[in-house]
Amino acid sequence: MSVLAHVPAPSTGVLPDRRTSAPAGATGRVEGAAAVAAALPEVEELALATGQPLTARLPWWRARLAVQPAAAPWAVTVRDAAGHLRAAAVLVDGPSPAAPGARRTALASGGGGYLAGVAAAGAAEAVELGRALAAGAVARGTLLDLEDLPDDVTTRALAAGAGARVHPLAPVPVLHRPDAGEPVALLSHGTRKTLRKSRNRLTTDGVVPRLRFTSDPADLEVALPDLESTHRDRDDAHGLPCALDDPTGRAAWLARLRALSAAGSLEVATLHLDDELAAYVLGVRDGDAYGVLEGCFRTRFARYAPGRLLEFCVLDRALRTDGVRFLDWMTGVAPETLLAADAARARVAVRRV
Repeated sequence: MSVLAHVPAPSTGVLPDRRTSAPAGATGRVEGAAAVAAALPEVEELALATGQPLTARLPWWRARLAVQPAAAPWAVTVRDAAGHLRAAAVLVDGPSPAAPGARRTALASGGGGYLAGVAAAGAAEAVELGRALAAGAVARGTLLDLEDLPDDVTTRALAAGAGARVHPLAPVPVLHRPDAGEPVALLSHGTRKTLRKSRNRLTTDGVVPRLRFTSDPADLEVALPDLESTHRDRDDAHGLPCALDDPTGRAAWLARLRALSAAGSLEVATLHLDDELAAYVLGVRDGDAYGVLEGCFRTRFARYAPGRLLEFCVLDRALRTDGVRFLDWMTGVAPETLLAADAARARVAVRRV
């Protein structure tokens, strides 16, 4: 599997080419939840113009900030001499998982393995942003710990400006649309066999499958209790701690889904077996990519491999959709656990301690 640099979403705006060297304007800091929320629409314009992924744009920020203490969020901006925004990062402070007793500054984008990003018009602006981020972290008494960034020119320039080290993280697998043939041909022989067994067992047992895709926020609200119980079932079955058991974790999960849905970016795919939810996949359309945000199944239906069956239906549908060039698995999971992958996007962390 090859490793590719981040493939940005197509820009929806035009960023004026005002400068080719370091900005002659000023850097600034925005402090506190209310002030950051007011600044987000302008930062979103820059994020769109510079092709940032959905996980580094407005719905994601709003969901993250909704569950943060009021003093935790802050932002850094870089402007040119005319006052135009040329670079920005939205941040949150909290306890450092790597240094007990210390606090760290992290990005409000990405997190949990999802791709983060900072908006910068060019490398010079990214260097200036890095300097301002380092100064801001020093002033706040925090460690600078920016995870899940794409390994690209902007991130490297940001790290150089901050005087920070770049640490490799697990890459994110992707699967490209085939030039010819059916998407099923992208699957391994073993995976195709699993899908055949699943369908045969459903037929033999007389179990009726029902597949549905929806992007309606009202449908999401109706489905949320079933989605939550299925999510918990998966973790319980594997003896894993469930993020939804923690009130803040549950609030963050709900806020993210609702924010993405309200923005028209979330698709909920469900597979019911005999009218009971057996599996779900949450997907997001982001430029020429279809991202798999999350997928879970109820273990009592394991005989039918409902998670695999639904994931293939999602994959097949996405790669047949006009404008979709690749399926993005969105987090750095092990490729062998996926239906299929043919490349990956490199990710890094930028840390200054």
